Amino acid sequence: MTASSENEWYEWYAAFDETHGPEQRQSWYNQAATAYRWARPAYPEAMVAKVFAQAGLNPRSTLLEIGCGPGIATVAFAEKGLSIVALEPSPAACELARKSCGHNPKVKVLNSTFEAYALQPQTFNAVLAATSFHWISPETACQKSAAALKPGGSLILLWATPPQPSNDIGDYLQPVYERYGLADMGKEQCQTEAYYHDNFKKFAATVGQSGYFQTTEVEIEKHQTTYSIEKYLALLSTLSPYIALEETVQSDLFAALGEQLAERLETGAFEATHWFAAQVALLKENP
Repeated sequence: MTASSENEWYEWYAAFDETHGPEQRQSWYNQAATAYRWARPAYPEAMVAKVFAQAGLNPRSTLLEIGCGPGIATVAFAEKGLSIVALEPSPAACELARKSCGHNPKVKVLNSTFEAYALQPQTFNAVLAATSFHWISPETACQKSAAALKPGGSLILLWATPPQPSNDIGDYLQPVYERYGLADMGKEQCQTEAYYHDNFKKFAATVGQSGYFQTTEVEIEKHQTTYSIEKYLALLSTLSPYIALEETVQSDLFAALGEQLAERLETGAFEATHWFAAQVALLKENP
């Protein structure tokens, strides 16, 4: 793995790990679980179908999902008949994932981190991480994923960026962030396409150069989705920088952002841009 991509991942993970204890990490998405299920975009059906085929999966295949959240990707793969063990640290998100999958008997949602999961080696045909791979300890991510797979298995990484407003709307909202001393947070709401492409490719390189998986390219799609003001604020409530805010600060910030958007948007909605990415990495024969 490249030194730059490994170090950035490690530094981010280490900083979060040092400031958040096990209980806080486990409950991180509890309050945002419902909003996450509503406001985060679903992975495109065509993308799911493509990685399903690339990984050589069929209705008899077994899948281990890392950090399933409220089940956005879980549902898409369960609909293809897979037997799934989905891991999720947040109890609230676990319950939503079970409901989302209709309590499907072929889907088992476990309240556990990937690191703590008692893995039986060579059990699964594929390991899936849908916008969750960065939450795993870098020392564990590729090694344990490889250990989970049967010979010929694949690691599937899906990514979905937060939908973001245009630069014009972002600039219009920036004074609100500055009023609350959150100027940097405001600037981060409108990232460039190159920024996301670079992040996707860094994780693809990390997987390919880990020694456990064959090198593969990441495929990226750009999408647009209409967001109402209410749904956009719900989306923000699912992002870690906003979750970390004190409750009163978060509430006041969202109220001010909502008022600012209402002044700007005649229809009360706008087109948000976001990106999806997918990578299917085949397990090496002798990792």
